[in-house]
Amino acid sequence: MTSIILTGATGTAGSAVLHTALASPLISHVTVLARRPPAITHDKLETIILPSDEYPKGFDAIPDSLVEQLRKRGSSAVVWALGVSQRDVDKETYVKITYDYTVEAARAFQSLGTPDKPFRFVFVSGMGADQTEKSYPIFAKIKGRAEKWLVEHETESFKAVNLRPGGIVPTAEHAKNVPFVQKAMISAAGWLLPSRMIQSTDLAKAAVELAAGNGWEARDKAEHWIDNTALNRLAKAYDEQIAH
Repeated sequence: MTSIILTGATGTAGSAVLHTALASPLISHVTVLARRPPAITHDKLETIILPSDEYPKGFDAIPDSLVEQLRKRGSSAVVWALGVSQRDVDKETYVKITYDYTVEAARAFQSLGTPDKPFRFVFVSGMGADQTEKSYPIFAKIKGRAEKWLVEHETESFKAVNLRPGGIVPTAEHAKNVPFVQKAMISAAGWLLPSRMIQSTDLAKAAVELAAGNGWEARDKAEHWIDNTALNRLAKAYDEQIAH
């Protein structure tokens, strides 16, 4: 069993990962790093608030003391689902949340792995991310920039995989938090482009499978991404594994 770290636990993807991980026999413990605790409680779940009196810099600077807490809990993977829509913030804030926070955490978590048991960084990116940064949308550039950093800093002790889901369909419980316009767009895309959509529960299953160390052969060899189609396959593999 695997003890994981999770960020973005109140978002569309992260909330689904949280519920899946807590129910999964593959996961022994979930440490959520968040500005506020999730709305659920569970014997497997612990929340560390960032920022707080103990960790005043939040995600801007993850101190050694926090890393040692995570080490004591046996944390060997993270599902990094922290994110924000480029429509909701200015460019500077988007870069900070999408790239700076990701890199700060990856640097901090590198010491949690060893060559015999490398730390696994499961980065929730998105379809269209561009590691060359030649695409026009800021989303594609900055997600791609974060992906590329993770790829370039792999070692024997630190491994990363970049998840590129298409449109994420929220759970019924989480859908009430999604703006009406966004829900309408997701619904229309589901009819017109079903192959480009993924249920948040299926994305969560794929993320948990990867965090537990399974399915890494699905990564693109050069850029280490897994696309929407392969994520759906991993979700199916997870279901089959759990059923047996």
